Amino acid sequence: MKPFHPGLAVVTGAGSGIGRGTAKALARHGATVIVADINYATAEDTVAQIHSLGGRAEPYALDVADVTALEDFTGYVRATHGVPDVVVNNAGIVVGGPFLDIRAADLHRAVDVNLMATVHGCRLFGAQMVERGRGGHLVNLSSFAGFAPIRLGLPESVTKAAITRFSRSLRAELAPHGIGVTVVCPGIIATNLPATAVLASLSAEQVAIARQLVTKAMTLFGMNPDKAGRKIVDAVRGNRAMLPLRAESLLVYAFARAFPRATRTLMRVTTGPEVERLVRFVIDHPRFLGIAREAAELMPQRRGLQTYWDPPEYDDPVPPPIPLRR
Repeated sequence: MKPFHPGLAVVTGAGSGIGRGTAKALARHGATVIVADINYATAEDTVAQIHSLGGRAEPYALDVADVTALEDFTGYVRATHGVPDVVVNNAGIVVGGPFLDIRAADLHRAVDVNLMATVHGCRLFGAQMVERGRGGHLVNLSSFAGFAPIRLGLPESVTKAAITRFSRSLRAELAPHGIGVTVVCPGIIATNLPATAVLASLSAEQVAIARQLVTKAMTLFGMNPDKAGRKIVDAVRGNRAMLPLRAESLLVYAFARAFPRATRTLMRVTTGPEVERLVRFVIDHPRFLGIAREAAELMPQRRGLQTYWDPPEYDDPVPPPIPLRR
């Protein structure tokens, strides 16, 4: 691997999960990290952890879906710190459920946060890197959901597939400028992603129970986000085009490419309408909620991870130069 000494790094969605792990890993390599998150309090937590490790970091409250706010953010970074050497477009949300039941506003939010924020982040920071003339690296977070058709997860599948294709095309376009582009397909990581998930056709109580169950399961079976962050930084050092973080991502990617028809059939069987009707019958049964609620409380979780299943309250807007646009 080539020597890796980033002077300045930007990570979005860095208040928790993979974003926090990547920010800490970049700080260990000597980078000053701009920690951006829609929740300023969690961004401050990440900065405090980096400071405790002897690193340098600054928090910034940012809603990546707001293009004007994103433009202000990129301008602020350049004016205050300079052009970043590494930019990690990590912020994302999950919107799921039967496609015809998903609200238009939630579809727009999924596209804006998962896809367009990545596109604009690469456009704005990529232009700065090209103008500077010293290269750089862009990292975009995708998912193995982008490799195969997934019922009840169409917004995730479509936006992540688009990020993968966008990243590969951008890598070819920016290569003459010495700018690398890596697309990361994480797999199961112990993150807080379920806490902000929007699930159509479920009641508020069903969503709350599902969030707690999934979050705890991810702590038990998922990769530690700090380890994920270290792997992402290694991929940047090696200028890798794609990084499947876990075996399931690599398997889904390989299987979908080698056996596309079998992949469609498998997804149809495992997530077909028959399975959906059975699950719907179970979760709508009056006794199920009590059992599920008790199971969620009793289910163990791996300690030492910053996880939650109730989304944190957003902070009041903080004064410039760290604006929070809603």
